[in-house]
Amino acid sequence: MSDTAAPFPSPSAISGHRAIAIDWRLALLALLAGHVLVWTWVGVAGRSNLDGPGDMAEAYVWGQSFEWGYYKHPPLSAWIAGAWFSVVPEGHFGYALLAAVNGAVGLAGLGRLARRLLPADWALLCVAAAALTPGLTTLGMRFNANAVLVSTWPWAAACFVAMMQDGRRRDAVLCGLACALAMLGKYYSAVLLASLLVCGLMVPAWRSRFASIVPWLAVATMLLCLLPHASWLLVQHDGPIQYARAAASESPSAAALRALHFGLAQWLFPTLAFGLLALAVDRERRAAAVLAALTSLARPRREAVWLLAVLPIIATMIATLLTGARTASVWGLPIAGGVSLLALSRARGTGARIDLRRAARGLCAVWVLVVLLAPLLWLYSARLGARAASEPREELAGAVDALWRAEFGGALPWVTGTRALAASVAFYADSHPRYWSLWNAGETPWVETGRVFADGGVVICAVEDSACADMAAGWSQRRQQIEVAKHQRGFEFPASRYLLFVLPPRATSVLADGD
Repeated sequence: MSDTAAPFPSPSAISGHRAIAIDWRLALLALLAGHVLVWTWVGVAGRSNLDGPGDMAEAYVWGQSFEWGYYKHPPLSAWIAGAWFSVVPEGHFGYALLAAVNGAVGLAGLGRLARRLLPADWALLCVAAAALTPGLTTLGMRFNANAVLVSTWPWAAACFVAMMQDGRRRDAVLCGLACALAMLGKYYSAVLLASLLVCGLMVPAWRSRFASIVPWLAVATMLLCLLPHASWLLVQHDGPIQYARAAASESPSAAALRALHFGLAQWLFPTLAFGLLALAVDRERRAAAVLAALTSLARPRREAVWLLAVLPIIATMIATLLTGARTASVWGLPIAGGVSLLALSRARGTGARIDLRRAARGLCAVWVLVVLLAPLLWLYSARLGARAASEPREELAGAVDALWRAEFGGALPWVTGTRALAASVAFYADSHPRYWSLWNAGETPWVETGRVFADGGVVICAVEDSACADMAAGWSQRRQQIEVAKHQRGFEFPASRYLLFVLPPRATSVLADGD
């Protein structure tokens, strides 16, 4: 389909589309299944802990309470984590599977978008190529507010294109829902919404749609879906808006450097995608096709595929310069799929032909390499004694849980302390205690302090985290130091020390005072 496709295709065109749809869908399903299997394995074989900064554990503990928003971000990543682990057991496998499925959902959305703009074989190659980008692979396995955009942006773009091409109200409603989900993932998605709007105005065949009710139905649907979160956001005194303002503190020169770095990263992220394209294209046109793909970003055209790929990059760079935001290259994880789509579209424009069998062999070769390398990279990290492999977060959770059960005879109800450690204890411990923030009541406003004192709990502090220890002393004088070591895959790592502050249940404290 092209940007100028007629809203009402002929019956012969519809029947022809359906004739190839079966093979296309089966091939796409096989690709998605392979993606989930490979990257779930990588998440298990290559990981000793959840991510170091604690984003994954943070999403989990926020998801312990379904709210309309959270301290740093809108709620989608926490909602997904909370819903997922209400049915899937907590552990490395469960989180790896979630991250891989999140990527597969995004690839499915990209497939729908690509099928709107490319023939079936090129669309399938686009999905295969995008499956090699960092947002769907290594970086996407760290499930957080950035990674969740990988699954929402492609669907928002796909529904938008469907709405503009066909003018159906059903697509408008779906577009509004998808755009709302993108905004509920991260406010950075505003650059996507702005890009879609500009794209709709700049593509001549689509501009007339704004004279109809269709795009406004999408806007109304999105605003209606966002209304509860917006109402929550407006009454927050220490929430995502304040957090974002505090993060927007770069000097003009630093902001310019970040903007440049962001733009360069978006061009580099699809490197393996370009390689798969080169493998799939016939030899006669390979050089021309690869050159067209590599230069596609720098050759603007008034076409949907270029606008969809490039406008989010430009908008992010401009916003970084204007606001001084500490923009990170990983914010662009969902952009690589659009860049891959643009590259393949330009390569196809050279008259190149592709062999999907070569592409499949290339993708499978990468997958086999990744499957073999994942445990080897962990082994290398373990031999170096790297913290990612040796830090005993799961063992710490087990030790704290066991200490509590030995003294009080029940499940550990509450945990707090150094954020990444405390959230990891909540995730790994068999009791799965609820998390409350030691630092700021606004982080966990659903927690009643009186309930914590009544139930009891523990404060876990890294030894070097003196601020945590000082604050924990205000909650409990029962301070002790514990040592925990990780023993995994034949390695016995050195023990790590932690500070543990015990807050006994109120009934236990009363009995102790009476004795």
